[in-house]
Amino acid sequence: MLANRLSLASSTTRCVLLATSQEATTTTTQTRQMGRRQPKQGKPPILPPSKKVLYHVVHAPWQKPEDVEELLWRRHAYNNAVISLREVFRAEIAQNASHGQGIEAMKEAEAVELDELIASNEKRNEEKRAARAAMEEEAAKETKAVILEEIRVELEKRNVEKKAAEEEVRAAISRSDGFVNRENLETKILEALEKPTIYDFAIDRAGNKYYVPEPVKYQEGTPTRQKGRLYDQTLGTQHGTMEEAHGRQQQQQSL
Repeated sequence: MLANRLSLASSTTRCVLLATSQEATTTTTQTRQMGRRQPKQGKPPILPPSKKVLYHVVHAPWQKPEDVEELLWRRHAYNNAVISLREVFRAEIAQNASHGQGIEAMKEAEAVELDELIASNEKRNEEKRAARAAMEEEAAKETKAVILEEIRVELEKRNVEKKAAEEEVRAAISRSDGFVNRENLETKILEALEKPTIYDFAIDRAGNKYYVPEPVKYQEGTPTRQKGRLYDQTLGTQHGTMEEAHGRQQQQQSL
């Protein structure tokens, strides 16, 4: 018997220790998983309330006997007035019911009034709906007119741009007749040799050109290089005008 008791006690102790260790492990795991410290506790709930709260009894001050009598009399007067009003209202309701103006008649009158109010509200809503539809239609017309005007302006702008592009293309096509290509390459070369264009000249405000030296039909030898102050002289008729230079070119071509 003693051995059985000792073995039972040891097994019980073992189970208690195991449960305690498991609970401690669970508590530790949960505490670690909280991610923050536990808040500090205030007053423990097992402590009784303080004497300041426990033994503080509020005593109402005693009133004067004449005040108590006055208040009691007013209370009875108020209750009697309420009872009298209830009796009056009951009598009025009974009288109205006998004349066909009871609660049922009042309910019917209220129902009729409610129907009239709903009908008037529907009528007003219909008027508002028609006015809103007319306003939206007018706004749609104005918006459509604005959009059409913008489209018209854009189309006119595009037509102007199209005409300008067509004119530019026509001008380019007309200029393309004088372009150099494989077919007219030799002709253009001979024309450039026969009628050279000289850009080495000075020009005054009147548009007269002055060549120094005078242009020739063909380049003979090394072409003359323009010097720094070659045209730094008083311009006049002694160097020849553009018409004279053109006349000299025609004379040279005729020779």
